[in-house]
Amino acid sequence: MNRRLGHIRLVTFDLYETLYTPCEPIEKTYAAPLLRHGIHVDTQSVHAGFSQAMKHMRTHYPNYGFGLMNSRQWWRQVIDMTWKNIGVPSSYLGNDRLLTARESLIDRFNTSEGYKMFDEVPKVLKYLRMRGIKTGVISNMDEAGEKVLCHMGIRSYFDFVLKSTTVGIQKPDPRIFELALSAVGVPAYDALHVGDSKEMDFDPAIKVGMSARIVSRGRDAADLAARYPDQYIASLLDLTKIV
Repeated sequence: MNRRLGHIRLVTFDLYETLYTPCEPIEKTYAAPLLRHGIHVDTQSVHAGFSQAMKHMRTHYPNYGFGLMNSRQWWRQVIDMTWKNIGVPSSYLGNDRLLTARESLIDRFNTSEGYKMFDEVPKVLKYLRMRGIKTGVISNMDEAGEKVLCHMGIRSYFDFVLKSTTVGIQKPDPRIFELALSAVGVPAYDALHVGDSKEMDFDPAIKVGMSARIVSRGRDAADLAARYPDQYIASLLDLTKIV
């Protein structure tokens, strides 16, 4: 049973897989330009290649290359590395058509073209505004995240959007949560953070004294929410039952 948190004055959200999700599997999006140019690949290989590229870039150039390169340069390397990992010859990567396709891929994920918002998001944001509760975003993201919110028409609901690339701090570092609280002058015990990760969202929010919930949308979501109501919710709509 959901326990109402009557004291909440601020609700913060993660972005990816919390407010929105890709319109289609990333591997399908990354494979499409290659297939259009006659380079035959399978999506499983692209998925593995993308995962390897992201792991490399996050390890060697964390926080989208903060202090070393801009985010567009970072994503160019991710795409090139993904395609190299699945066997696309380096000579092909310099082809004008693939270079154009690479830029189009980056642009796609700078807008709502690459993502779809979860259906309940507008209703929940309107509910929180009606209740007079402040809202914000705390996310490991570059400038694309805020652009997507604008394209989806929901940026105006948020009192702030705290990007890791702006402050140079990434979740799960608790300091990014403390910065968010300071931004609106709300103490941790009056705030709730919602995200999709225990490690990146729930644990660090609890560490700074906030309440927290993990939104789980898998097949076991309802069971998790029922068994651990102080940790999981099955939909953002459950927020209307607890704040």
